[in-house]
Amino acid sequence: MKNTHQQNDRNGWRVAVPATSANLGCAFDCGGLALKLYLNASFTPAQSPGLALEYSGKTAERVPVDGSNLVLRGLRLAAKYFDVSTPCGRVVVDSQIPVGVGLGSSAAAIVAGLLLGARSCGKDFSPEQLLRCAGELEGHIDNAAAAFHGGLVFALYNNSDRVVALKCNFPEKIKLAVVTPMAVVPTHKARSVLPAAYQRADVVHTLQRAAVLAAACFSGKFELFPELFDDRVHQPYRQELVPGIARCLRYRHDGLMGVAISGSGSSVIGFAKKDEKKIASDLQKIFSDEGIAAETLITSADNSGANLTTEPRGHGATEENRVIR
Repeated sequence: MKNTHQQNDRNGWRVAVPATSANLGCAFDCGGLALKLYLNASFTPAQSPGLALEYSGKTAERVPVDGSNLVLRGLRLAAKYFDVSTPCGRVVVDSQIPVGVGLGSSAAAIVAGLLLGARSCGKDFSPEQLLRCAGELEGHIDNAAAAFHGGLVFALYNNSDRVVALKCNFPEKIKLAVVTPMAVVPTHKARSVLPAAYQRADVVHTLQRAAVLAAACFSGKFELFPELFDDRVHQPYRQELVPGIARCLRYRHDGLMGVAISGSGSSVIGFAKKDEKKIASDLQKIFSDEGIAAETLITSADNSGANLTTEPRGHGATEENRVIR
């Protein structure tokens, strides 16, 4: 994470945090990829007591603007972590990450709040400290680790005393076709459909693919193929939550390196070496055939991660960051 703060700055700070796609088929609860789609948030200190919040952006109607807001919760947790009083001021959020569709909106909000909170206290988190706090708020860190570090990240959390997050840059030439049906899948619902136990053959099937995915990417080869994303731990159960997802997972095209449910859904993400517009259109049509409208975003990986500055930093629409309706 790049950090250009000044200790005595009184004008506030701004942070940009990328969206993320977690699980990536076989990498359930351990892998995440940062995308060029952003939540921007700023904090301006004030003398008046309390925290004021302004929120705008994609699916803003789904976001609470009271004390339960995740940016505010992250900011307050940072102050608690460093044992200082919660700072007073104004928080302004503009997020282009839709909520509840598997693109890491919660993790982006939490990371933004933690970074702004630490900076407003004159402190800095280490990566491990920040991810521990993110895990405390979200219960897992695969999205938060990718949002913070950028790139492709594999993370270890919950079943170890250590927090480990390993990153590699993901080639921007591999285009990402993100198709988001107009259907929300709350994370708690997506987790509730998962079984309490699995057959050994299904676990081995998925472990093999997760290992090869990590090895292929961290070796720098990025030799991805559709069968690599054939998970048996979460996708067979979650694909039934939204009509069309199962067909998307079976979709094949010469330019398609693989397709997976993004996070817990409802979005799906296709990895394309060519013909990304055709792939996106075909995936969108699958949902349309089921009577479900869907938006399609063609983008690429963000390898920089969260960026904290003392100057405004915007992420307007770019050629790679366009929405097809």
